[in-house]
Amino acid sequence: MGTYQRTLTKLSKTAALRWTLSKLITPLDMRLKGSRFAPSTFGVDMPLCYLTTTGRHSGKPRTVPLLFVVPSSGGRAVAATNFGRESHPGWAYNLEADSSATLEIDGDVMSVHARKANDTELQQLWPLFDGVWPGYESYRDIAPRDIKAFVLD
Repeated sequence: MGTYQRTLTKLSKTAALRWTLSKLITPLDMRLKGSRFAPSTFGVDMPLCYLTTTGRHSGKPRTVPLLFVVPSSGGRAVAATNFGRESHPGWAYNLEADSSATLEIDGDVMSVHARKANDTELQQLWPLFDGVWPGYESYRDIAPRDIKAFVLD
């Protein structure tokens, strides 16, 4: 693990970085989506997607920026870490209520069907997630719940 990843791993354990990511960076990414000024594009080459689910209560489209991995079985996978918080993110509940979603990667939009990753798949996915963002390991350590992951086909 390089210096950059070691630093990110240490910082991801801090409440300050988790707050910054959830309250500032994620909303800014949505506002600057597709722009070269989007925070997720600054000096990092991370696989970013925009997942649009249907709100389980509102019925309205809800879009969130997420990191994704490509499992060996194909498709894409996303982790419902919610930055290690106590509850799952809203989009995970939305997918459980309605598994149809839209995924946008580099401007390409596709319809996907989501399903919760099983235990065997999770064992294969976590090393992939950790390779993309070292903070995922920290989130698993601090979250008082089992973190869900979804496979999008």
